[in-house]
Amino acid sequence: MSKDKFSDSASVLIELLEVSIHCILYARKIYPEGIFELKKKYNVPVHVSIYPELNSYINGTLNSVKSLLKLNKLQKLDVCFYNKFGVAVERFVFKINNVELELDLSDILNLRDPYLVKLEQTLRAFCLKLTVCDSLLNPLPPSCTFKIHIHTTETSSIEIQKDTDKWPLIPSENKDIVLTSPAVVPLRSIEYEHLNLEIYVEEGNKDEDPDLFTPSPLI
Repeated sequence: MSKDKFSDSASVLIELLEVSIHCILYARKIYPEGIFELKKKYNVPVHVSIYPELNSYINGTLNSVKSLLKLNKLQKLDVCFYNKFGVAVERFVFKINNVELELDLSDILNLRDPYLVKLEQTLRAFCLKLTVCDSLLNPLPPSCTFKIHIHTTETSSIEIQKDTDKWPLIPSENKDIVLTSPAVVPLRSIEYEHLNLEIYVEEGNKDEDPDLFTPSPLI
């Protein structure tokens, strides 16, 4: 990855999210392996979807994420898996603590990683961990589906929808994303002057009995 591309932290994060989503979908085996092909990202081989409809959904969602980053209104993004009853059973969470849109190199001597070599190494290590994340988690139930959730403010979601070429954002009902007593599996913390985020998995009950998944009433 070139140093020029890293000059925009938003681009770094968008690329990380894109690569991660593809890796997660491959690792969690909800699609046939044949719709993925190997490509190199961060100098490691990763599986990337070649299925047009799936890629359109991912790319459209990330375009909306890019707009929210410019507004500094992206709180977190998660890839949530649902069982055949439509109940959330697992989600990969990217909690955004800080993203500097432009990396200021004017005080380069005081930056811990001015040329972003360590950051690239961190992203490489994270991608390698994603490729084996299925060994850290229980298998998903059969016939699972997924959604990408973007967490932001209602005002910001309306603001970016004014741009008609953006992927439409659909408000999610709270009951759709409640996981019952989830176990949290940390994956990575990325802490740099210009990019700070936490990445973890919330793993809920994956029993097939729908009565075990009834969310608590909202108060």
